[in-house]
Amino acid sequence: MYLVASVGCGVLSTTSKVPPPPVFQTATRQELVATLQRIASVDSMKAVIDVTLSYLTARRTKEVRYRHVRGALVTRRPGWIRTGAETPGGIAKIYDMVSDGRMFQVHLPWRNRVYEGLNELTHFSENRAENLRPQHILEAIMLEPVRDTRNLILDIEKFGRSGYQVLHQIEEADDGNLRIRRKYWFSRSDLKLSRMMILDENTEIVTDAWYREWREDNGLPYAQHIRIERPKDGYSLAIEVVRQDLNAEIPDASFDLMLPDDVERETVGEDSPSDS
Repeated sequence: MYLVASVGCGVLSTTSKVPPPPVFQTATRQELVATLQRIASVDSMKAVIDVTLSYLTARRTKEVRYRHVRGALVTRRPGWIRTGAETPGGIAKIYDMVSDGRMFQVHLPWRNRVYEGLNELTHFSENRAENLRPQHILEAIMLEPVRDTRNLILDIEKFGRSGYQVLHQIEEADDGNLRIRRKYWFSRSDLKLSRMMILDENTEIVTDAWYREWREDNGLPYAQHIRIERPKDGYSLAIEVVRQDLNAEIPDASFDLMLPDDVERETVGEDSPSDS
């Protein structure tokens, strides 16, 4: 009897303070779609960026990282992008890559080699740095506008004390079955887009993009911090926008990739540009 009474009086128990539950905001489906459409209303961007490039070695036993290198980014719809980065102090260029939405070129000066081919590729190099594609950056920065809002399903997720409203973009696959193509995660703390996942035909993640510190330029939204993870390709990019100019006029010459005469060229992917 005494033991029962002691337990009941708290002899074997402890008391601790529990933080108050977070205050979650809630947006309607239409409001979240409107947020996506505003982000997708950016037609062009010129920016100075700081980049951290990380990629796995061929055996996936080590990670190589270039920290906080200064770079440039130029994009223009529908599919143009040019971006490159240099080592600290501008001593050497790490990469320079361009795409017109269909074809791409990635120049790695430290290997004196340029990789080129179609954007839609199925071949992955065991040299992970060679898997860099300008289109991977473009699709994370220049979000596609929502063409058919009927294909969006709203869900709620919670991780720890963080809550999210998630829009699932559904599409019909070639076999007639429905699949999730994209997931847009909105933080319920501020209703800002915090994550976008792009999935393949097996619903495996091909692009996992994270966004922080949304700001505005010329009345248009942009994320100052973007992290792009490509788990299948074995690399990731962390981008900080230092200076930006949204919806600026960008001439075609901005996307001309000047290559040295002795550069080695390698066509990657299933199809060669000459076969298209």
